[in-house]
Amino acid sequence: MTRHKCFISFKFEDKTKIQANKNIDMIDKSLNEPIDSDNPDYVMQKIRDDNLKDSSVTIFLIGSVSAEIIGEKEQYYIKKELQASLYHSLNQVKLL
Repeated sequence: MTRHKCFISFKFEDKTKIQANKNIDMIDKSLNEPIDSDNPDYVMQKIRDDNLKDSSVTIFLIGSVSAEIIGEKEQYYIKKELQASLYHSLNQVKLL
């Protein structure tokens, strides 16, 4: 069975259970540390280059804090990661 490279889009508070589950056989391509930048274009470029580029599966965790609104902003990076993942998958042909 092929182990998939999985990018997990999440709020840090929601991800611990899936990473701790030893029954899930995957190569975790998600972020474990935030990218040290206030520039959203730079952050998304790093995510695309370092995490999404060779991922074969994207998992979006919707948990207790994923939908929270911080001030006037909604979850900017979760939306951008979804867009980048969809764009990436449309430009890749993979047979699973």
